[in-house]
Amino acid sequence: MERDASEGTVMDGCKEWLRLNRRAFLKSGGATMGALAIGDALLARVASTFAQSTGGTGNLLVLCELAGGFDSLSFLIPHNNSVYLSKRPQLAMPASELTLVPGNTDYGINNQFSFIASQFLAGNVAVVQQVAYPDGNGSHFESQEIFKFGVRDLSSPSATSASWYERLRRTYFNEPFGVLDTQTVGNPTQYGYPDNTYRKAAQEAFGRLAALKAGGSNAQKAVRDTYKRIDQLGADLRARTEGFTSTGAARGEFYRAAQLASADLGTQIIKLRYGGFDTHASQADANATLFPRIDSEFQQFMDDIDAMGMRDRTTVVFYSEFGRRNGENGSPGTDHGYGGHMIVVGNGVNGGLKGQAVTSADLNQGSLPYYVDFRAVFSSCIRDWLGFNPDPIFKLEGETFDENIGSALFS
Repeated sequence: MERDASEGTVMDGCKEWLRLNRRAFLKSGGATMGALAIGDALLARVASTFAQSTGGTGNLLVLCELAGGFDSLSFLIPHNNSVYLSKRPQLAMPASELTLVPGNTDYGINNQFSFIASQFLAGNVAVVQQVAYPDGNGSHFESQEIFKFGVRDLSSPSATSASWYERLRRTYFNEPFGVLDTQTVGNPTQYGYPDNTYRKAAQEAFGRLAALKAGGSNAQKAVRDTYKRIDQLGADLRARTEGFTSTGAARGEFYRAAQLASADLGTQIIKLRYGGFDTHASQADANATLFPRIDSEFQQFMDDIDAMGMRDRTTVVFYSEFGRRNGENGSPGTDHGYGGHMIVVGNGVNGGLKGQAVTSADLNQGSLPYYVDFRAVFSSCIRDWLGFNPDPIFKLEGETFDENIGSALFS
């Protein structure tokens, strides 16, 4: 991006800001300010002052993608099942390494997810079993896009022009920062832009605006006041993040999610992603690193959310593009499968095992089959947690799916 163009964007955004009211900003100035602010949490928060939600509960939904194909049979283990034991002679996990499910002790949660297991025992975790979509194919790229766009048919340009959560934002809460992705938004602790040239140009432009002499026109005074407000909001955001209980360099994507949640941007959905789950070889070793790391960083996130007073208003959904094969390969690992589990965590969750329980007949197949459509889970989150009608988001032309989960996901 050329420097002059970047400076013009900042200047034009400020002029529009001075001229437009709250409602008009969304229609006319939101795109301009949003283009600048999406890389800078300070400007993002200022821009959000002009945003306004329509309806909904005001709750926060966090989407955690476990990319690569999360092995559900390494999370919720049917440890007494003879078919499971025969198909996984090296990878099978004994009861001693599990937190057994109350009332159904033939199943247990891997103790490498110790925090999630404790939340399950507290009634705050719903495990929706054997989730997928019709006619799965085991392709990382295609499956990830299906989960992203919320459609089975990826040939429709209108359906794949935006993610399902972006369609939700545009439909119900058209705020510039109503949906944030930790993979694409600048780090709030640095207030940085993704492009250094853009950052330098923007800083210089605001520097000139702030240097306007005292007095002058009302417009010049308004610009100076705006710049001071940005600085004040930055100090406030720094104070918020310094108070987090998370410490150390390994805070990961969940820490960034907590930062964004703390910024008071009018955000209702935060998307984050952890990779490394394509465990074709040495799966037990990979899981021994991956599982405790995510569990620990998730626990830190929940502690941070609790410190903000947001725990009762936050639900986190863990999902992956597909599950893995029921039987181990010779590596030993597991190859691409079909059905997998989605994990929903939060104080407002109606906990327990949902969907279709894994049986010997399921395990005798190459992969876990498909009983629950992933869109049914996301639809419940939209309807029962965020307070919006999910039909316009998922029931697009030519798209149908079974909405049955088995029992309610939320209390």
